[in-house]
Formats: sequence, structure tokens, C-alpha cells
Amino acid sequence: MSYLGLLYQDLIRQKALTPSGKLPPVLPVVLYNGEERWRVAQNVSALVERVPGGLEHYRPELSYLLLDEGAIVEASDWSDETRNVAAALFRLEHNRDEQDMLAVLGQLVEWLKAPEQTGLRRAFVVWIRRVMLPHRAPGMELPEFNNLQDLHEVHDMLAERIKKWPERWVEEGREEGREEGRLEAKQETARNLITRTEMDDAMIAEIAGLPIEDVARLRAESRH
Repeated sequence: MSYLGLLYQDLIRQKALTPSGKLPPVLPVVLYNGEERWRVAQNVSALVERVPGGLEHYRPELSYLLLDEGAIVEASDWSDETRNVAAALFRLEHNRDEQDMLAVLGQLVEWLKAPEQTGLRRAFVVWIRRVMLPHRAPGMELPEFNNLQDLHEVHDMLAERIKKWPERWVEEGREEGREEGRLEAKQETARNLITRTEMDDAMIAEIAGLPIEDVARLRAESRH
């Protein structure tokens, strides 16, 4: 409601009114891509306390069009007519797994193959490169990806690369496990030195290979 009022004020200052001298109609839209479903009131009147008498007539009313991406993607009665490019973008943001992502990309390749859709195809390539993949596979190096200019090339490249993602995640998990094991060993060494010696924190930190702040924390924990 505040945004709509500010927009109308700006249009009035610009004298950007309709031919009849009135303010243009505005469709308020909320695009929501959170994991939880949208539970907020969809009309400002629901947020205003009801009062008796004629004052009820003057309570502000403003509703908005809600596009809850997760709800749209999960709807079982989603018709073919609503399976458009915007909905495909929602599915890419909320894809269940890599195969679902590839399936949506395949549909986009088919839908956007016409020459006049070149700009939209490139826009999807940029979004996939800068937004979707960094979120989906952080740290994944795709050196040739920056050279891809069209959507079908992106689809083909990902179809090949996705096969290797599970292997990479397993190796990363192993490395994380080894790193956690090394940290636990260092902390155990520090605990033993704290309880069995009179060494100060700086000396223990140097021997155990830990930051002195971690040693101070372990010493404080040992006192409880």
C-alpha cells in the first residue's frame, strides 16, 4: 500500500496521468521464492482492527497478486496452460534434483528455439551461470561455461557434468571428515595439556596448532 501511494505521488508530479486525467490502474504483485509457504495476509484490511458502526466502511482495502513459487511448482492441478517460461524459472529455483533441473532446461530449449527468442535464451544463460549454479554447486569450476552463449549448449554441458557431481560431493565429504578429525585431535591434545600441565594458553596453542582463542575457550569449558 505504501509503494502504491509513492508510485501515484510520483506519477502526479510527472503529470503522467491517463488521457481522462486519472491515475492509471496498478496491479500489485508479490513474488515469493521462500521454502516455507506464504502465510501473510493478502489484504491490508485483515491487519486493521474491526470497529462497529459506519467506520467499518472506511477501513483501507488493498489486495495483491501472490506468486508463491514453491506452491505453484508443487500444485498437482497445474495445467499445461500455466506451464510457461516464468513457471519454468520457478521450477529451476525449486528443482527437486539434478534430473528435474535438466528436464526443465530441456523444455526451455524447446520453447525458446525461435530466432526471436534469442535475447530471452541468453538471459536464461546469464541467470543460470550467475545465480542458479553458484547456489546449486558452490565452488564447482566450469571454465568453459563462460563461453556458452545459447541455452542448448548449457543443457548439453550440464547433462554431462551433472554425472560427476555426486563423485565430487563424496570426495568433499571425505575431505571434510578428515579435516574434522584433525581438528578434534588438536583439541584433544590441548585439553590434555590444560588438565595435566601448568602451561599457559600461548604455549598450548603453539604445541597443539590451535588459535589461542580456541585454547582459552577449551580451558573455560574444563572449569565447568
